[in-house]
Amino acid sequence: MNILKTQNVVLLVMLCILTACRDKYAAIGSTEVLIETSEGDIRLRLYDDTPLHRDNFIKNAEAGAYNGILFNRIVPDMVIQAGDTTLKVDGRRETTAETVKQPAHTIPAEIVYPRHFHKQGALAMAREPDSINPGRASSDLQWYIVTGKKQTSADLAELQVLLYEGKVQALFERLQQEHADELERLRITDRAAQQTLLSQLQVEAEETLAANPPRPFNEQQKQTYARVGGAPHLDGEYTVFGEVVEGMPIALRIGRTPVDAKEHPRKPVCIKRVTIRTIKQ
Repeated sequence: MNILKTQNVVLLVMLCILTACRDKYAAIGSTEVLIETSEGDIRLRLYDDTPLHRDNFIKNAEAGAYNGILFNRIVPDMVIQAGDTTLKVDGRRETTAETVKQPAHTIPAEIVYPRHFHKQGALAMAREPDSINPGRASSDLQWYIVTGKKQTSADLAELQVLLYEGKVQALFERLQQEHADELERLRITDRAAQQTLLSQLQVEAEETLAANPPRPFNEQQKQTYARVGGAPHLDGEYTVFGEVVEGMPIALRIGRTPVDAKEHPRKPVCIKRVTIRTIKQ
């Protein structure tokens, strides 16, 4: 009888484990990406709740757009970035007059935050800055994998303050641009009035952010950043649309590649091939 009970308990535990694994992968989608690099293989899953980014990545991969290109940007302890399809394995840039003239294509933002955040292993699309891209639309080609280091609660608290101050400053600068003509006129005719207007714009920026402050990091983020690391300063700013499920040590090794002052790798790290397959749930 005891043996039977023990067997039942073991079966129940195994069933729970299998169900948990199935639910985990069901939650992150059924599309698997295999990235074969010169340093080893990285396997990812794409999220189903960011369908525009998922489908765009699948389209590019199946068209061979990422085969034979290099990682073009590495930020130590932050991200490894690829997707510059003009940068070939031999280091030359393959551009034509037509490609130079073509405008950059973008994908509407699908920022599902805080469900998807920049934990280590997150897959996201790069984009142009807010100053020229206020809608935070993503590049249709360039993507990155997060390789960020661990963050303590104190680190996150300090970062929260810095992010808030940065947003206030960015809004203040935007308001100055909106009042540029008036500020220039006052600079010439009435310096005191110019300083008064600048003070008013600073107060407006502070009050606007105070009414709608950045979302604080939740407990899941805090625990994940403390346990595995990430790039929390990017949260809510870029579309995260997948994550690494196997081969994170390879991504971290690529992230340790020496870079120059422009964050370009000093030695080529090649993406040999990117393939897509659908996983049966």
